[in-house]
Amino acid sequence: MNACFDWYTASIDQPARSVIDAIADSFDLAFVRPTKPVQGFEQAYQVIRGETKLATIQFGGKTVGTAVWACASGGDAEPFAEIVRREFPVHRVLRADVALDYDEPGAWDVLSALAIQTADKFRLKVEHQGDFHRQENGRTLKIGSRQSPAFQRVYEKGKQLKIEGRPDWVRSELELKPQTVVAREAYATASPEQMFMATRWTRHVWEVLNGPSLEMRPAPPGTVRRMSDDDRALTFMVRQYGNVLGRKLAELGGDLESFGLYIADLVAKAQSDEGEESKKAQVAKWKKPVGPEHIVQGVPRPRP
Repeated sequence: MNACFDWYTASIDQPARSVIDAIADSFDLAFVRPTKPVQGFEQAYQVIRGETKLATIQFGGKTVGTAVWACASGGDAEPFAEIVRREFPVHRVLRADVALDYDEPGAWDVLSALAIQTADKFRLKVEHQGDFHRQENGRTLKIGSRQSPAFQRVYEKGKQLKIEGRPDWVRSELELKPQTVVAREAYATASPEQMFMATRWTRHVWEVLNGPSLEMRPAPPGTVRRMSDDDRALTFMVRQYGNVLGRKLAELGGDLESFGLYIADLVAKAQSDEGEESKKAQVAKWKKPVGPEHIVQGVPRPRP
């Protein structure tokens, strides 16, 4: 069974114009039009053919860094992924959905049973959606959490799309969102099949359907980290002073390394100044003269 991308989102460290031109030029009969940006970006464009959206590119913004965000879904995700990997081999995968399609009697029974068995074996959340009563308009079974690096849905695509003559078309779809920079870079070269090697339970799904696999895991996808008190404090600081930090980043030409060194230098200087002030205060405290009011039977009283 061949796996294919059904969603592909990439983060690319290249000029926005270069990314837009490369993607638009690679799709036949495509042109570019502006669209409304989301997720904190300042500018967004769609690559379209007629009225069909092929890809979306976003960039700019004080809170999103300097990388270009590019995404395609559905039938355009596979060619889009090929374009991005060819034109920008060094990029980071933010999200990749991998589809396995089956179109034969009993497909739903087999795939949904495997999903339930996997959820029970690996203690995953299970969610049912759709027409489980009459079984006419399509059922969906979800396992895992969308807030975790790996999540899977099994659904009756033929019935949901109401495609005549294809009631047995069922899709098993993995949604993978690598959490670390190392994992995002590693999955930028991973095949759709390799995406299933990300976790123990996704590998289990693949091997039940396709037999034992000798494919190496490209990298662990990472875990979703809960915010610490320091993280929350830093998030509040950025919300309060985001404009100031954004202007300094722009002043440094968008160079994240220089920006990081600048912040590190500020922190070091602040800690040094704080240490000096503390020393001065301590010295001043003990140099304070001892007056008669502090003396009890010839012994100095502790100062307040």
